[in-house]
Amino acid sequence: MDTGVQDGAEASLERCPMAEDSEEQQRPVAQWTVAEAGAWLAARSGAGELVELAHEHEVSGRVLLRLTEGTLRRMGVTPRSRRRELLRELLQLRLQEEVEELLSIVGQ
Repeated sequence: MDTGVQDGAEASLERCPMAEDSEEQQRPVAQWTVAEAGAWLAARSGAGELVELAHEHEVSGRVLLRLTEGTLRRMGVTPRSRRRELLRELLQLRLQEEVEELLSIVGQ
């Protein structure tokens, strides 16, 4: 996982993985569909099985933002190291979402 600061173009691409125009790319993660959340998971390395689990459990963007280690374990995500890696990626996504929300509040 790259923990470096992303430039605006890279951040926009990660925001909404299925978006084709810039308006959709700015949609908050909480508004992502199950397919969009699945696409985000598919973009994570070694996450092929996660897409299947996401569809099975109807993981939308709102649900994606609320996943915990316990939830991932109950969904069948193994091993523990994979759950921890995904949780780090989800934390980065949550932080990115918060930063963008704060920037929109201050008008940037």
